[in-house]
Amino acid sequence: MPAIADDKLTKMNPTRMRRSLRGRILVALLLVFALGFGNLAIHLYGTRDELRRAVLAIQARAISDGIAGASDVGRLPLSYGGTELAYTLFSADGKVLWFSENLDRPRRLRPEGLQRESHWWRWSPVGGRIINVPVRLADGSILMVRRNDLHEREMIDDLLLDRLRQSLVIMLPLGVVSGLLILWLLHWTLRPVRRAARLAHGIGPNEPARRIPLADLPSEIHPLAEAANSALDRLATAYAAERRFVADAAHELRTPLTVLDLRLQDARDSQQPNWSALDQEMKQMRRLVTQLLELARQDGASNERHGVSRQAKVSRMAREAVAALLPLFESQRRTIELDIEDGLLCRGNVDELRDALTNLLENALMHGAGNVCLKLRRQNDTVVLDVTDQGAGVPAENQEAMFQRFRKGQQGSGGTGLGLAIVRRIIENAGGRVNFVADKPSTVRIVLPIL
Repeated sequence: MPAIADDKLTKMNPTRMRRSLRGRILVALLLVFALGFGNLAIHLYGTRDELRRAVLAIQARAISDGIAGASDVGRLPLSYGGTELAYTLFSADGKVLWFSENLDRPRRLRPEGLQRESHWWRWSPVGGRIINVPVRLADGSILMVRRNDLHEREMIDDLLLDRLRQSLVIMLPLGVVSGLLILWLLHWTLRPVRRAARLAHGIGPNEPARRIPLADLPSEIHPLAEAANSALDRLATAYAAERRFVADAAHELRTPLTVLDLRLQDARDSQQPNWSALDQEMKQMRRLVTQLLELARQDGASNERHGVSRQAKVSRMAREAVAALLPLFESQRRTIELDIEDGLLCRGNVDELRDALTNLLENALMHGAGNVCLKLRRQNDTVVLDVTDQGAGVPAENQEAMFQRFRKGQQGSGGTGLGLAIVRRIIENAGGRVNFVADKPSTVRIVLPIL
């Protein structure tokens, strides 16, 4: 349901899925720029509170100059510059000694204001119009000076507001220049992506080998381009297999179709059709088409099954394949011997492995001689299956060629030349290998990994 809803949304609003990456990056950078300017304004007004403390600290030191302790607090003025002052006197260990009569209670001691150390981060805003600063007197006691600094604050606010306006005047053209610079940088950064898109646009049936160049792509786009190239490789393989299938089918069907056409013409002219010959030609064509389709299916399965593991009971499968062909062996007065280790498991599709073994047994029955022996055993981490007959076998120089398509040991034989090619494709799809045994030219060996 969500996927359907997304498709409907895309059809209703096609621009929703076509938002420019450049626009998104530009908006993100402009937001960062705006946040930076806002952060500057906040810290600028944080500076206002630092200035208020600094001004009052200077005034407090001037007022308390010459005051030695509790005996001299009466000399402290209760106003300065037209604003009221209030005091609280603490001993060196933090005990309240005295507070002025214009306070209803002593103020809290703030000893951290006595040391003005430099810090990379300082944020201590002042709330309201009242500000307090500590001053250490000559005898070690601490005098907290409290004042309403309305006039100083208004003056500092006006000064900072003017500075903020001036900064804004500077920042606006700077922001425009920065935006243009960002657009240029985005254009320059995405240029390889546009070039790759143009090249990818030309990929098609006429140029199936073209791929998206990876050299200059941004690292963030690189995985996507690699995945696209990998998908194109798989499509090219499937396309090549399809073209090969069509070419093979056209080439191999041409002769039997011609023979069938000639027999039909002869039957029409003579009015005496040779049904036995016609039936034989039809069987050969059906067999050829069936094997062509199986080979095409196996070619497509080689990519689709990548990373997929299935378990096959190979001992049982071998016995079933032999049992199915036993009447055929008996009709030709041939025997088949079995040497099968029980309980063996391997990786692969059991039905396809049965077809591969059936092809090998039929090949031994059709092109071999004497008894046929099937031997199945475990060897280390693999399952090894040998099919051997008592014929002359295949010469060493021709053994590998026998697994090619339409390659026959004897050109006049009734086979299609596809049996061993299908066997190899099935076994390779299962992660194994198949070949003739070098010193035993009449033995075909299959090696499959144990799952």
